[in-house]
Amino acid sequence: MVLKIGDKVRFLNEVGGGRITSVISEDIVNVETNDGFEVPTRVNNLIVVNSPDVYESGKTRNTVAAPKPATPPEKKAAKPEEPWFSDKNQIATKEEPQYLFALVPEVPANPPTGNISMYLVNNCNDTLLFRFAQKNKYNYETISAGSLSPNSKTYLGLIKPEMIADLPIFCFQLLNFRKRTKELEPFLQKEITLSAVKFYKPNSFVTTKLFKVPVMLFQINENQFKAELEKLTEHDFQKAAATKEPKKKEQPITLSNPDMTEVDLHIHELLDNYSNLTNTEMVAVQMKKFHEEMEKAIKSEVKKIVFIHGVGNGTLKNELRRELQRKYSKYNFQDASFREYGYGATMVIIRK
Repeated sequence: MVLKIGDKVRFLNEVGGGRITSVISEDIVNVETNDGFEVPTRVNNLIVVNSPDVYESGKTRNTVAAPKPATPPEKKAAKPEEPWFSDKNQIATKEEPQYLFALVPEVPANPPTGNISMYLVNNCNDTLLFRFAQKNKYNYETISAGSLSPNSKTYLGLIKPEMIADLPIFCFQLLNFRKRTKELEPFLQKEITLSAVKFYKPNSFVTTKLFKVPVMLFQINENQFKAELEKLTEHDFQKAAATKEPKKKEQPITLSNPDMTEVDLHIHELLDNYSNLTNTEMVAVQMKKFHEEMEKAIKSEVKKIVFIHGVGNGTLKNELRRELQRKYSKYNFQDASFREYGYGATMVIIRK
């Protein structure tokens, strides 16, 4: 079958289509869909709508043949091309950096029995330079590298069923930027260790708008928020708290069980006015309250303390649990009663 780079194509086995942008192998090409994402697709699953350029399946290199005009075209003033890193595909709700490592199963009903495609998702308005590698005993072996435009994704490779039991450590190096910024963004490194057990647990795969099937997701830049939080000094917190008039009623609610204390960390329970606070400042207030109540519980006779953090986007829950592992590692913690709190609370066992 003869295809051409830039061809507009439709999918045979599913709705939609797009444009051929590059070639992965002899029988697989990348198709850029209408929403800007590149999807690796087998050649025999495509039908050509029109054919402006030239790509012949099976050749070792891709060539683009420009048609020769019968008569010399008139010379026109050259229009400067837009650079590849210009701010495009901008979405108002995607201002915060978010980079995801996605594992997409070929057999959603039983992921370990089929190939699992790996993707890097740039789910924000930044342009992204990336290196994807696997960590061996003596070095880091690059698997894929390149650039990723805003709000798009790229295919990284396959995990085959026989590889699941002995997966390497996957590593990312990322540098994000925009056409114009007030400061330089830090370079990001992340290592991800995959447990074979996760591939056999149905709840490891979640539904998202980014893919048509449930996928396993890892947020690569999750520690950047923690770094910003740690930049806040005590003076910054006091300044923010002084202008926001914290509520006087800050005492934890004692439940019917005298051995357990409940602390609500929702920001509206801690401050009367928080409209001018940034997300980072709000989490700083909530984490300060968490530390205060943990110290009180440790010094008192309380056996258990429940922190209500809500579900939200998981930022406060993740920050709270990282701090428990870092500073209070001697105390066990778990999800609080699902019947009472759903997924929105964490219980810390101070003493048995």
